[in-house]
Amino acid sequence: MTAKELEDRLAEGGTVPLSAEEWEAVADGFPVVERHRTQLAGDLLIVRVGDQLAAVEAPSRGARVARLLGEAGDARAFVAKRMDEYERMWDGCGVKVDYYGQS
Repeated sequence: MTAKELEDRLAEGGTVPLSAEEWEAVADGFPVVERHRTQLAGDLLIVRVGDQLAAVEAPSRGARVARLLGEAGDARAFVAKRMDEYERMWDGCGVKVDYYGQS
């Protein structure tokens, strides 16, 4: 997958699953704006995609999931929700993150 292909797929909406290797191959085309350490699932990255922001998550060691978020306020809300989910997972309350859902 090329950076342009990933950008096009993100523009279509929903989530874009890709391997860790595919992400590494195109990551330079998407500047990291924020990096959040989850302690459980690698780093949650907020990256720039044109004039919008996207999240890149690591549901497993070899997998990545990207989703377009939109503007800064949308990214902040997404990050707050995800970090709350990770905090509850850390506490052992049985929460599971739906990486492939709408958000």
